[in-house]
Amino acid sequence: MSFVAPVSGTTGSFIPFYNPTTPAAASESSLTFNNLSATTAAVSLPKKRLRDSDRPLSFLGEDISSHVHQQMLDIDRLIVHHVENVRVELTERRKRFARQILAAIEERVSKRLKAKEEEMERMGKLNWALEERIKSLCVENQIWRNLAQSNEVTANVLRSNLEQVLAAQMKVEEQKGEDVEDAESCCCGENQDEEGKVMVSGWKRLCRNCQCGGDGFSGVVSFVSSLIMEGE
Repeated sequence: MSFVAPVSGTTGSFIPFYNPTTPAAASESSLTFNNLSATTAAVSLPKKRLRDSDRPLSFLGEDISSHVHQQMLDIDRLIVHHVENVRVELTERRKRFARQILAAIEERVSKRLKAKEEEMERMGKLNWALEERIKSLCVENQIWRNLAQSNEVTANVLRSNLEQVLAAQMKVEEQKGEDVEDAESCCCGENQDEEGKVMVSGWKRLCRNCQCGGDGFSGVVSFVSSLIMEGE
């Protein structure tokens, strides 16, 4: 509640600025806003003040109700404007905070996606290297298989050639054996003929010695000695 100094010629007591019969000023001085509810405050205050404005206010015998009402409306407009500014600022802060959160989330997600892409690229390169290695191993395996087949064919040819050579050598040895046997048989026949001829000639000599010589035993001894000497 406000007081003003007394004007000259008046009593020494202070005159209240508002009508003492209006208790609404004290209640209107403390305005509470729950969660910045500007609309509720802006609507409720004018209703109370309209009810209070029905009671006339006087100062020094003059009606100042219209001035007080205008000042109250100006205050209400200032409060509403301030509340609106606060609401806009809070909204902007919320939006800015939400943008920061979204930016942080996007950055983290982008980092993870980049890491996954790098890992996929690395796995792709590794798969490509493994595929190339498998291809080279397949080619090498085919080369070794062809070489083994060619070596097997060569071994078969060499085996058959060796068998043919061995068979030919066996035939040659058999032929040589037959020739040796034939030669031995021929030699044996010639020796027998010569021995027969020697025996015949010996018997002829023996017969002549027996007929010619007086002593038959000495003739036989000389014949045997002659045979031994011819044999040597």
